Amino acid sequence: MKRFIYGMLFVVVVAFIAPHRSVAAPGDTLVVYATPIDVTLDSVVNHDQATAHHHVYVLASTDTPYTFNASVVVNDNVTFLGVLGSGGRPPCIQPNVLQDGSIPGHLFTFTKSGSVVRIENLYLVGISVDNSVNWGDGQGITVTADSVKCHINNVVFEQWSQFGISYSGKWDSFWITNCKFRNFVTMASDYIGEAFRNRNDLGAFPTDTLVMKYNTFLALNCYVAAPVTTAALNYWDFEHNTIVGIYKNPFFAMNATNWICDHNIFYAAYAGGMANGEYPWWDRIWSPGVGAVIDLDTLSKPNAAAFGVDTTQATWSATAEAKRTIEVNDNIYFMPKSITDFVTAWDDTAHGLDSIYTCGWMNNITTNMFTNHTRWPGLHDVGNKVDVDPGYGPGIAAMIGAPGTTVPAGDGIGLLPYLTESRTHSDVTTHLWGYMQAAPDYSSGNWNPIWPLPEQTSGDLKYSAALTATDGKPYGDPYWFTLTPTGVKLLPVSVPSKFDLSNNYPNPFNPSTDIKVSLKQAGVMSLKVYNVLGELVKVVDQGYKPAGEYTYNVNMDNFASGVYFYTLQQGANFMTKKMILLK
Repeated sequence: MKRFIYGMLFVVVVAFIAPHRSVAAPGDTLVVYATPIDVTLDSVVNHDQATAHHHVYVLASTDTPYTFNASVVVNDNVTFLGVLGSGGRPPCIQPNVLQDGSIPGHLFTFTKSGSVVRIENLYLVGISVDNSVNWGDGQGITVTADSVKCHINNVVFEQWSQFGISYSGKWDSFWITNCKFRNFVTMASDYIGEAFRNRNDLGAFPTDTLVMKYNTFLALNCYVAAPVTTAALNYWDFEHNTIVGIYKNPFFAMNATNWICDHNIFYAAYAGGMANGEYPWWDRIWSPGVGAVIDLDTLSKPNAAAFGVDTTQATWSATAEAKRTIEVNDNIYFMPKSITDFVTAWDDTAHGLDSIYTCGWMNNITTNMFTNHTRWPGLHDVGNKVDVDPGYGPGIAAMIGAPGTTVPAGDGIGLLPYLTESRTHSDVTTHLWGYMQAAPDYSSGNWNPIWPLPEQTSGDLKYSAALTATDGKPYGDPYWFTLTPTGVKLLPVSVPSKFDLSNNYPNPFNPSTDIKVSLKQAGVMSLKVYNVLGELVKVVDQGYKPAGEYTYNVNMDNFASGVYFYTLQQGANFMTKKMILLK
């Protein structure tokens, strides 16, 4: 168990915060140290959010992991920054074991619409202090609000049984860079264990921006990225990522409209294939067909409408498809022979409904879309190296459970034996598989994952083939060659040119309306609602905000019909406008 010593930091903290693009102001930082007594990270941060309300939390301990008993909930702009230790070791956070023996599920939860969240230099572990896991609901980062901008850099995600990052807000944006996602495997279902997921499976939860660059995904049950099902996705950039060992499909992105997918490595991706019961079902919602790593489909009417197409016109489908811009260039795809031989042998036996369909690089539907430049002029696939073996180290073959290899102790049974268990027991297994899963290092008397990462020490992900991407970098995640994070320039948060308050929309309204706020400078602000007598009736928001634009949905369900005034104030700047609640 752990206790945290925390305090204000002034000149020293500001000096090392600044290079990480913190939104903090002097005096706005809380430094948290882990010590071996029972006070958890959630108790410190949640209490601080209700009292002092800091916006930057610096985690400065690397010798002792931080623990949590419940979710760390933040309803504001926030930065969580780890101070790297010897050899680049990041501070570690892991779940405690509660008094009833259960394991808390969610680590971070962000609930503020329009907020900016930054998480950097941390090791987020779903394995508890007694090496058990919350198999039903393990999630590292959860976003529940709309229009959140979430920057995640140099973070290791280890054994989150459900999702590494999930969100259920509308128009959220994510920049995920230099991260490592390891061993997202569960016995409950081969469809659980996902790196990034839009939680609204078939509803209208659109996504604004998703940038994923210089990441590694090693031993996952399911999606590397599932940002789009039937809802819209404005922009998706997926470049220089290493994907090694994905049991199910790496993407759920049939409705992608503006997507860059370049310079990645897909090795043993979609290794579990599709069984009859999954064909067409979930992996192909509309057009029946065998899945693939790159798997597109025509847009539905809701997607076309979100894409700005008038779906009342007879030509709506052709208009929408002609607007899509997707490039899938200069990637490497390889399925090891041990897997293809296994699937071939499986289909040669009497497995009936459990026959496996092999899922390759592109299926027929997707290939036809890329070759039909009349209907899809914006789709391009150039220079992809299909069936080119990058030549990974022997530990990867052992992870797969290839013939003649031995799975290391603690790493389960290997991917192929897991496939057998899954396909013969309706996707539920009794064992795990993975690559050198995080284990306690008790040499210092504390639980800490092994560092450096075992794949760095073994060199298993530093491929041996003489390959260089067209942009001059190594294919996939360059980290395995440079052993340092790749420099990333985060997309800037737009800074308005003036202090401004919009007219609410709709107006009149019942019971809620949207109000847009523009702040030219960072500082303490307030947005409040008054009645016609000048009495304060509602505080919409109040507190420190960085410069930027914010949209608030103001609900007046419990108020009487009539005229109200809403006021934005920041320092000497002051604006008031009128709105009408009409029930």
